[in-house]
Amino acid sequence: MMNKMIICLILIITISLIDNVNAVENELVEYEVYYNDQVTTVYDADLKVGEPATIKAVIYLKKNVDVSTGLTATGFGFKNIDQPFNVLEGPSEFTETARHFGHNASETVTFEWVICPTDIAAGWTIPLNIDFHFYNRDESEGIPIYFTVANICVPDEHSSGSATHTTTDPSSTGQPSSEDSPGFGVLTVVLSIVLMILWIRMK
Repeated sequence: MMNKMIICLILIITISLIDNVNAVENELVEYEVYYNDQVTTVYDADLKVGEPATIKAVIYLKKNVDVSTGLTATGFGFKNIDQPFNVLEGPSEFTETARHFGHNASETVTFEWVICPTDIAAGWTIPLNIDFHFYNRDESEGIPIYFTVANICVPDEHSSGSATHTTTDPSSTGQPSSEDSPGFGVLTVVLSIVLMILWIRMK
């Protein structure tokens, strides 16, 4: 029984490592997303109303690919006028799509937003999400990817600073490295703890 528990634990860790690799790479691109310079997903983010945070997506193109992306919040539809976050600076407004076309293989594309919580988010913890579509120019359908950048806890208080809203064009910069699989790391830890408890009880 002890050997079975150890084998199960090894399998869970192995699956986690495989999932982390697949989360950042496919046949078209490699990508990485940051929340305030932390590799996502960030599970314990805290922002006051009006306090800015930076969301940065870095995509390394392996083929001639067109890229579209955007930010959304769980529980708030695209057409909802009242959103829990506002874009202060970036290539698109909140829930709208930013696009980058005409780049070739080996180039790097970067999207960067500065966002802040609105009064609607006060007193809530809200997942901030990002979605990508990667379009191979020889195909009509894009590869969709969607995950949570950060779970943001917003206390019922305002930031003392102020911010100015601007919109900028996407830019290109350096190459990404690696990314934690959204949500899977936490699941792996929980399952590992459960298995260890069961193993101790069986001794």
